[in-house]
Amino acid sequence: MNRYARLVLKNSLRNPRRSALTIASIAVSLCLLGVLMALYRVLFFGGETTPGQALRLITHHKVSLTQELPLSYQDRIGQVQGVNAVTSLRWFGGVYKDERDPRNRFARFAIEPSALFAVYPEYQISDEQKRAFQQNKTACIASTALATKLGWKPGERYAPRHGAAVSNRSRLQGRRASRGLSDRRHV
Repeated sequence: MNRYARLVLKNSLRNPRRSALTIASIAVSLCLLGVLMALYRVLFFGGETTPGQALRLITHHKVSLTQELPLSYQDRIGQVQGVNAVTSLRWFGGVYKDERDPRNRFARFAIEPSALFAVYPEYQISDEQKRAFQQNKTACIASTALATKLGWKPGERYAPRHGAAVSNRSRLQGRRASRGLSDRRHV
């Protein structure tokens, strides 16, 4: 065995360019294989899904998640056969308390309160909290995991930051749980 190892080492050092290209091609092949396997896993084994999620189609602006689609698209999408409900989400980042701590960052979405539960039927929240959310303009709903992590309790006000500015104080009207899904996935 030792004799073969010496032979392999001598032969690989004889032409360094060929050895480097061989190692590079093997590395690129393994990297490509890893990326394709990860992509396959994300596309076909993305995790638990509810029937509501399986039927949901999400569209967004081609430039960025923060850019909105024109409002006329909402009416056009609503007219497509088979569409039950249409709403628009407006994304803006949120930071709670210290913006240097990445654990305090979370996504915030502005949405029409009347359409939220039609588009996301898997969100479980009491009828009382649902009414309070729909009636109060500064109301918000957080996942149970996010509210627990940040120490929020229903009914209390908090002021998330958006960049250097502090946005309006919001009142947490309820914690939502997702039927049949782990709540961590939807924080």
